Amino acid sequence: MRLIEKKCPNCGAGLSFSENDKSCKCEYCKREFEIERDTDKTKLVDQFNLIPLKTFASIFKIFTIGSFISSLFITLIIFAVFGLFIFGIIKSVDSQTRKNKESNEIVEEKDLTNTDLELLDMKSKIAIMKNNDNTVDFSLKGSPKREKIYILTKDEENILIPVYKATYQNFFEKEFKYTVYIPVIYENVRSKSNSIIYSLDDGIIDAPEYYFNLEHSDYTYGYQNLEDLNNAILSDFKEYSIVEK
Repeated sequence: MRLIEKKCPNCGAGLSFSENDKSCKCEYCKREFEIERDTDKTKLVDQFNLIPLKTFASIFKIFTIGSFISSLFITLIIFAVFGLFIFGIIKSVDSQTRKNKESNEIVEEKDLTNTDLELLDMKSKIAIMKNNDNTVDFSLKGSPKREKIYILTKDEENILIPVYKATYQNFFEKEFKYTVYIPVIYENVRSKSNSIIYSLDDGIIDAPEYYFNLEHSDYTYGYQNLEDLNNAILSDFKEYSIVEK
């Protein structure tokens, strides 16, 4: 049975399914999709559309047992509790963020707690995934691995630059893969009580285009080696005091 190869609409990773499948699941981001076929299109791969499964619909199905009123009542309670929980988290984070914005303490190596590093990795990997829309027929092999962190300071300004090693693999030719080093820049970082967790904005990827297939002009962003990346940071941020962790 012939396999259909398409990109995940959610994260861009490659996924495959047979012509008779009604649904499929992305192995990278774990999102599930309903497969909708349009036989009016000529090209086989274009006949298949991936529609995200409606998560809330499946939640409602759980409560269809029993009377409609009791099911609706239970559902409303669950959503109310969930809403209050989210509201509490947002209010707490917002309050802490406003407090931390008043602090201009210099970030030091000791300020990077395990919680900070876990959040840093999570936000950076999301930024790397969003930045690779131009990668054609390639997907990340595994999860990007943090190699080092640059801590930059100047007067009362702090910048964090974690560097990640990312390996990409061709969907069809598994032996064809390449590795790049990707810096993710976080500006306006503040240290408060040895924690930077509430001052991290979205990471910015500032790296050159790295061509891995000149014939088809396929590229992603990153440096071929750590030496080139290090030289670029020293050149672009020469007015800063730089510490490597």
